[in-house]
Amino acid sequence: MSRKERDKKRSKKKKIRTFFIAFVFIYLIFRSVPALHASTLKTAIVEEGILEDKVKLKGFIIKDERVYSSEGEGKIKLYKKEGERVKLGTKVAQISLIDNNSSLKDELKEVNKKIDSIEKIRKEKKTMESDKDKVNKNANEVLDDIQDSINYENYEKVSDLKEELYVSLGKQKNIDGKNTLASQTLENLKKEKERLTKEIANNTINYISKESGIVSYKIDGIENLYSTQNVLNYDIDDVKKLESQINIKTIKDGAKVNVKDTLFKIVDNHNWYILVQVDNIKTISPLKEGDNINVFIDNDDQKVKGKILKINKKGRQAVMVINFNSFFHDHYDKRIVDVELVKSRHEGLKVPIKSISEKDGIKGVYIKDISGIIKFRPIEILGKNEEYAIISSGDKNNNINIKGSDEVVKTVKLFDEILLNNGKIKEGQIVD
Repeated sequence: MSRKERDKKRSKKKKIRTFFIAFVFIYLIFRSVPALHASTLKTAIVEEGILEDKVKLKGFIIKDERVYSSEGEGKIKLYKKEGERVKLGTKVAQISLIDNNSSLKDELKEVNKKIDSIEKIRKEKKTMESDKDKVNKNANEVLDDIQDSINYENYEKVSDLKEELYVSLGKQKNIDGKNTLASQTLENLKKEKERLTKEIANNTINYISKESGIVSYKIDGIENLYSTQNVLNYDIDDVKKLESQINIKTIKDGAKVNVKDTLFKIVDNHNWYILVQVDNIKTISPLKEGDNINVFIDNDDQKVKGKILKINKKGRQAVMVINFNSFFHDHYDKRIVDVELVKSRHEGLKVPIKSISEKDGIKGVYIKDISGIIKFRPIEILGKNEEYAIISSGDKNNNINIKGSDEVVKTVKLFDEILLNNGKIKEGQIVD
């Protein structure tokens, strides 16, 4: 082979080698660009989470409360603290009278009248019961006389005998009939008389609790306007005017009081209600009557469990009546509250909304597996808000069913690494 041929052959090999190197270099560049892009992607670790769909509204607390008012003019002494629980028969307050204008004397007169009436009725009843047979006999005799007068056509006498019969029958009715006043317990009235007599003599009035509950000296005027007995009937108009009717008065220890001044109230701490003002009925969907519900009150972290008893609708507005039987002591002195209703609650795997994308009409996320390879995982969304979604973890093998298909596919699992900015990501890419 001549030198010229050798040089030509060497030049050809050199060109082939140069082309091959250039090809490999270009290939590596194209392969590295997606990898470089992928290496800058942000990721997040899948964790367990809870998502609650909540709505904030205004509420009004309705309680079973008895208000105690002053029966005389004087100076008050308080024996129980604000918010203290008391039993039935507990001495809560005492008024030292400064004059004799007390209504106690009028009350004592009424009690004495009742006692006298009962004793008189009992005495009369005993006497009349002994005459019962005589009355029955007299009535029968009058009937016989009437029959005889009719037979002899003595009609004038019949008229007189009829009057006599009416009198006899009326007397019999009085003997057999019951008197509601007499049914009162004489013993209780005598005890009340003894108490009133003692208080008048001591120039003091004691206030004893007639029920158990929580003592409060904060009276807002709503106590006798809105009641638990009528709680299911209140509508949006009742709720809207409630706030304007509030007039708070608080009594202090040692204060001077007048007749009929409100002193304190005792509130039942077992059952209480919140009337929730709903200005747009859509905001409480899908809640309905009979649902159990969790409520946060006045931004408190404590979740209070209640039950929706009634939703009174009026156009687009409504009043939701919720019943509670716990945590009342935290809110016993409140009337207007901010409430946060938990409409729904979902538990599962928590992923950022921005990590969710769609492939072939199926929602899912891209994950980076242990080898750094990008893979698409379909998901089943249970609930979401503006930032996060709660998704199903599937069965024990992390499989879910695709909606509209019988196909079972692998979904995301706990601690998977998912991609957040997945706009240019493709399945099969490698991330270092």
